[in-house]
Amino acid sequence: MALVSTATSSGGGWSRKVWFWAIGLTAAGLLGVVIAFFGGTSASGARLTPGCGGGIGLLFVALFIFAVIAGFVGALAVVGAILLWFRSTWGVLLLIPVNLLSLYLIAGSQNVYAGQVVWGAVVVLLAAIPVIAIGVLLWPLWTRRNRLAQVLQLLILGALAVPVVLTAGPGLAADVNSALQAPPAPQVATHAGCGAATGFIVGGEQP
Repeated sequence: MALVSTATSSGGGWSRKVWFWAIGLTAAGLLGVVIAFFGGTSASGARLTPGCGGGIGLLFVALFIFAVIAGFVGALAVVGAILLWFRSTWGVLLLIPVNLLSLYLIAGSQNVYAGQVVWGAVVVLLAAIPVIAIGVLLWPLWTRRNRLAQVLQLLILGALAVPVVLTAGPGLAADVNSALQAPPAPQVATHAGCGAATGFIVGGEQP
């Protein structure tokens, strides 16, 4: 409890209502990462084929890595939620980077293809969730009485946010631009070697 008690604050920004909003939006942002990951694969028109290079094995490796990363980030979010419940600023300092990572993964992946207006709108909405969560989390941090610690924390969080914004901003702009383009004509994928219809991923490419 020493960690909690030495870094706690009080006030309207630390109310239980703020906690529920912050945690709910953070959880929704993490769910948005999963939706963007699988939705982007579906939006690309890709499909899994047996292939001759162990495609199924590569898929399981990719899913395993994704699960490990998701588990680690989820654990950070749980710890941050617990600390925030006890009104510890460490909770804010953990949850804001989690939401920055969600924004980076959703908006920086550029998985919207030409003509996919509905999916593009979904990606924009998903990207807005962690942004709103960060705004909610900044409120309790802003109500701290220790201004020096507040400035230092904001500088650190700002440094973390810069590369995310530089990646997510252009990525989201590219997604919107792709969604507003005319869809390309369907193409038939052809493969050489290893028999018919082989390969790991078969689908359209980003123009």
